[in-house]
Amino acid sequence: MTLLANGRSSCGAARVRAAAAALVAALAGTAGAAPADTFDKAELVKAAVIEKIARFIDWPASISTGFQLCAADDHPQLPVLRAYYEGTQIAERAVTLRPVRRFDGYAGCNLIVLAPKDLGEVGRFRTLAEKEHALLVAEGPDLARQGVHVAFYSDMNRLRLEVNRRGLEASGLKASFRLLEAARLVD
Repeated sequence: MTLLANGRSSCGAARVRAAAAALVAALAGTAGAAPADTFDKAELVKAAVIEKIARFIDWPASISTGFQLCAADDHPQLPVLRAYYEGTQIAERAVTLRPVRRFDGYAGCNLIVLAPKDLGEVGRFRTLAEKEHALLVAEGPDLARQGVHVAFYSDMNRLRLEVNRRGLEASGLKASFRLLEAARLVD
């Protein structure tokens, strides 16, 4: 076992990452209402990763009766997200996937899945997330360093997570220690 600079053991963190990746892979085969062969397995895994990230966030008690998951109406993953989240719950609330056409449509969202085209406006999304207590999630390396709360990506066939803890806290959210243990923290 190797002790990392942040005081965590590489053995423990590796086990958590391996368990998270295995869980995500297992969920991908059973997710959503659409048959698994309707979508590419990699796209289902991405939808499952977003769900798992959301489950490791401590949400404020002020969330309304429903959980609003939002993405741009032209987000490339929208059909998969729609199929995957149909009938699911996050934070003990029914998930509603809300396609958004204009930026002001993100008001009231609990989780915003950023598309590649949205990444140029991360600052604007961060301001909104702080006001709305929303979680910003995107796919790609180094996005947490740019202001996304939680970023995920594949590296050498392994799931990698990055968390911007300061950004999360500024939005009134907190990641569980399990998510923080499995992720690379950036601020």
